[in-house]
Amino acid sequence: MDADTIRMILIVAGALLILALYLWERSRDSGDEDEDNDLGSEAPYGLSSAKREPSLGRSADSDPVGGSARSRATPDRASHPTSAAEASGAGAASERFQSGLPEPLLIQLSISARREPFDGPDLMDAAEACGLRPGNMDIFHCLDEFDDDTRVYFSMANMVKPGTFPFDAMDDFSTPGLMLFAQLEGRPEDMTILEEMIATARKLANELDGDVLDDTRRPLTVRKEEVMREAVLENERRWARVAER
Repeated sequence: MDADTIRMILIVAGALLILALYLWERSRDSGDEDEDNDLGSEAPYGLSSAKREPSLGRSADSDPVGGSARSRATPDRASHPTSAAEASGAGAASERFQSGLPEPLLIQLSISARREPFDGPDLMDAAEACGLRPGNMDIFHCLDEFDDDTRVYFSMANMVKPGTFPFDAMDDFSTPGLMLFAQLEGRPEDMTILEEMIATARKLANELDGDVLDDTRRPLTVRKEEVMREAVLENERRWARVAER
């Protein structure tokens, strides 16, 4: 076998080796992406991947723990929050843009299980004790009825996507966490909503053996509560300035 033939064999063998390595790398990358997608499908509500800390978020309304004398009703159930809330939110944002209104202030807190996940029956008992009722979008709501007008003060969603609760099958349900949220539009009762939401979160944590976390997924502190109050007051001033125009 002459030198040219040997050289040609080595070139072909090298090319085949490079091709094989390239195909192997492609196959491995594809497998990693599939694994990430599988993790993401079970990620907590508001997460795109299980590798990231959740930053919970969407609006809601609820009920006081201190014992205010408000009567409550149960709203009709509808579709789950990720589709219904996003659709209605897009429409509301368009109306606000056209009318020149500012964006509502979103406030949120979460309750994370310390040891075992919260199970369905205990969750239902704790929610009822806090004045939270199953309702629209298959989540819990705190409602206020005044002069035949029912308003959602804040809501409670499941921390795990899509954020809903199987109210017809709560005996077999469990979750590692819950999310309370509200959208505030500068009304006089906004500070009351914030205070009741904080109190509700702390009572739920006590009832279910959990920890109250702020919107950055850190333990809720007195300083953070003050920051939230300041944000609510500033939001009220912002809406008042728009109303004066």
